[in-house]
Amino acid sequence: MNQNRRVLSGLILFLLLPMLACTVPGIGGGGPAATPTPLGDTLSFLIPAYTANLDPGDTVPGTRLTYVGREGDAYAVTIDGLAATKRTGDSFIWSGVLAPGVYANYNLRLTTSLFGRLPVAGPVEIIVFSPEPEALASLAGLSPALQYNNVVVNYLIPAGRIIPGTTVSYVGQSVQGQGEQAARLAELAGVDGYPYLAIGDSLTWTGKLRPQIAIQYNLRVAAISEDGLRLAGTAEIWILGGSD
Repeated sequence: MNQNRRVLSGLILFLLLPMLACTVPGIGGGGPAATPTPLGDTLSFLIPAYTANLDPGDTVPGTRLTYVGREGDAYAVTIDGLAATKRTGDSFIWSGVLAPGVYANYNLRLTTSLFGRLPVAGPVEIIVFSPEPEALASLAGLSPALQYNNVVVNYLIPAGRIIPGTTVSYVGQSVQGQGEQAARLAELAGVDGYPYLAIGDSLTWTGKLRPQIAIQYNLRVAAISEDGLRLAGTAEIWILGGSD
């Protein structure tokens, strides 16, 4: 289990490196100008390395992708209730509603069977329509029906704009100190206590995006520039049961 987590964490870091190379001083250089993260009536989240291990009869959580059983060198599956025969490397794709106002695209593929189980892996996109962020002290007491970890986040927020999916906004940059030791800081609004972050500092935020979807951001400041505040990291998304 620990080895799998290390491999997955390495993959997430690999995916984040190109983002950081364009924003952190001393890493990379050049490249196109940064594009601000758009605000609108939808939020899109990507899980680049979603995995599930299926026993015969299992369904990928939240979908209508079901593994029926092995048939020689092939696998019997159903997609939206329709039978199909798949082999290692074949697609296993589904799109649909996870909860009111929450839509998902699963772009999975079958990988090599292990001990009778069928692993599937690939990117999953979660789209939240008309989000209304509400801050929470923690996720304790909530009951997730579905849980998604290692959601990749990479935001560029211009001054005066809210951080997507939160109640926190970026006011602008300031400089603390003088001379070579002066530090560039990002000033935030909507946080408790000290409102300034330096490059490399962490930012966490927990809340609901809609009544049945909760999120916890675990971000770090990748850059502070005239373009805006660059935040990169991961998030954890919970699709809640009907009682929450």
